Amino acid sequence: MHQSSPSTNIKRKPRIGIIGTGKMAFVLGKAFLTAGHFVAFGSRKPETKNEFHEMVGVESKIYGVQAAIDAGQIIIITIPYSQVAETVRKFANSLKDKVIIDITNPFTAQPNDGSSGAQVTARIIGEKARVVAAFKTNFAETISEPKDSSGKPREVHYAGDDQDAKDIVAGLIEEIGFSPVDCGTLAQSVTLDHMVPLMIRLDESH
Repeated sequence: MHQSSPSTNIKRKPRIGIIGTGKMAFVLGKAFLTAGHFVAFGSRKPETKNEFHEMVGVESKIYGVQAAIDAGQIIIITIPYSQVAETVRKFANSLKDKVIIDITNPFTAQPNDGSSGAQVTARIIGEKARVVAAFKTNFAETISEPKDSSGKPREVHYAGDDQDAKDIVAGLIEEIGFSPVDCGTLAQSVTLDHMVPLMIRLDESH
């Protein structure tokens, strides 16, 4: 996997492009907007006025997917997993060398070869992929509440092969109030994918 030298072109407040306009896109986008980042939301129908536009307000912009990727130094993939491979394949050249945060969960659509969803994303992008799996085990409802009932920062598990990209993502996680937990290489994101269904069942039973 591609290893990069310490980043010199990503500033203290890197621009963020978010692919998707669902609940996780909104809560993460809002968190990074509040932290002072420029956030571009990428939608397949950017011209459609809907509730999402009302929620994000004037501080952010709704773009087409390509424009959001071009605008961001960090790209967060939040679309349903069933759409990820097709979307990443379509925009693969534009995603090379960018730090990609893949938050998507395959659930019952686990890759047949035992890979994680984030590994599939990295393979599609190719040699210059800088993919970090993160926020997979966090529910949208908790993103606006980074501390638990005891006042302790909630954990965000992350995994990746590019150490510089991981360091950048860990910094972003801390910036919005969470505690980053390094789970190792991107291969370990398979475990993160498998954790999510269990966490959902536990959440529903309590």
